[in-house]
Amino acid sequence: MPAFEVIVPRAVRGLIDDLAGKRAGYRAIYDQLGRDPCSEQLGAYRLSGPLEPIVCGVHLKRGFRLAFTIQPAEEHDGVSRVVILFVGTREPRHRDRDAWTILHDLFDVDNPPSGHHQPPCCAEGLPEISEVQLDAFLDELQRMRR
Repeated sequence: MPAFEVIVPRAVRGLIDDLAGKRAGYRAIYDQLGRDPCSEQLGAYRLSGPLEPIVCGVHLKRGFRLAFTIQPAEEHDGVSRVVILFVGTREPRHRDRDAWTILHDLFDVDNPPSGHHQPPCCAEGLPEISEVQLDAFLDELQRMRR
């Protein structure tokens, strides 16, 4: 049994499907998220600014980034869930296509300037998102994908 259950919400599935054939290394990252999203091997880091308490990022291959958060187990003996929020390319010179800019826009918060500190994902505790925040984000993502 995995240490974490990895959830790919319906709104994110199309983004994952778009990775097919791009050799981005998604499967290896997905598997590692299920084992331990806090492992040093994964290299996950906190996003800075307003999303720092709730979102971690990880580098895929070929310039792709994956954003995720964690939800605690629903039951006392249950498994915590890693929720994949977004996958896209990092293109800071093209803000309309940049994964982190889009992610911040979907959460309706300002994207911090470049050069910010990116602490390890779990150094200050697990990133956690409320059900209300997650639902609002996924609704915005669904609208954007239409």
